[in-house]
Amino acid sequence: MKCLRVLHVIGGGEFGGAERHILNLATAMDPNQVEVSVCCLFADPFVKVAREAGIRAYSIPMRHKLDFGIVTKLRDNIIKENIDIVHTHGVRANLVGRLAARMAGVETVVTTVHSLLAQDYPDLFSRLANMFIERASRGLTTHFIAVSGGLQKALVQQGIPERKITVIYNGLNPRLFQGAGGGAGKWRDKAGFSPGKLLVAIVGRLHPVKGHRYFLKAAAEILKERKDVHFLVVGSGPEKDRLEEYTRKLGISDHVTFTGFVSDVSELMPDLNLLIVPSLWEGFGLTALEAMAVGVPVVATSVGGLPEIVEHGTTGLLVPPADEAGLTRGIVWMLDHPQEAVEMAAAARAVVEEKFTASAMARRTENLYRRLEEEAKNRNPESRFQNPE
Repeated sequence: MKCLRVLHVIGGGEFGGAERHILNLATAMDPNQVEVSVCCLFADPFVKVAREAGIRAYSIPMRHKLDFGIVTKLRDNIIKENIDIVHTHGVRANLVGRLAARMAGVETVVTTVHSLLAQDYPDLFSRLANMFIERASRGLTTHFIAVSGGLQKALVQQGIPERKITVIYNGLNPRLFQGAGGGAGKWRDKAGFSPGKLLVAIVGRLHPVKGHRYFLKAAAEILKERKDVHFLVVGSGPEKDRLEEYTRKLGISDHVTFTGFVSDVSELMPDLNLLIVPSLWEGFGLTALEAMAVGVPVVATSVGGLPEIVEHGTTGLLVPPADEAGLTRGIVWMLDHPQEAVEMAAAARAVVEEKFTASAMARRTENLYRRLEEEAKNRNPESRFQNPE
């Protein structure tokens, strides 16, 4: 059976959920089935991270938002490398990757949808522009992967036929959580926190959709009653200055640490007492999964794909979005009921190992690739799929 050559196209200018998704997927792929390469539209930071993980990655940098010369450069690379499938992630990469694939004569284009555009762009002009760009080139995609059932429903509501969408949950590489607890204490020690200090964290890019302000407001309420808790804001992003100013305004700067970007989240996770995911929307909720994988209790909002990961009262707690009081109650309950929290975390870890592994994600993706390639061959028997032998 032919080994498929698949090119993933992504912005790569940050290390968020989509980048972590590709990292987990590519490293779990069977190299005898699929040969993976990654093209980033920005050189840093993902190219370096991907290469360190053993993935063939390179960048074709966009000089500006309207730099469409990149399409012909990518087309040339696709032809040179004899790519079978182009797999795109994110609005800009979707446009560039889809056009380049069409120009190169690639029959199969796959797009993974990680989130809702309406939530990704709070600025009205940016939101409308990106939604227009996405819909204008959407017809060039052969098949869509939704990372949750919630996203699949949203795509169907937008007019994409259900038959063109496959739900494939995100998965973690087993080495991330097998024995991860053995490193507990290392990050905490380096950061200067005592073993007895309770660490409650939010992990993700600093973007309005992630709900950081609700996390900080809940922190302020909790700190009125107890001082044994320290709150961590882990990640980088455009909201950094505004969130730090909001923290000062709340008067809790001494009890909140902005860590900045952390490249190895698996090192930090075991040192947390509680992870909070207060998002206004989540396509999936990979950060929640990472915490669950190392046995850290989770309080998350009941939006998007999160209820498909966290079962309320069994593997974590779910609270309404944009509800400071509800979020505060959820955090306080977990802190006040440590035994129940530990039991939920243990149940959550078992669910991750059973249902949300990178190998399961990779096998389903490999099967989809094969099916789509076979369909493309049947549609166009005279295409380059024909074996000259």
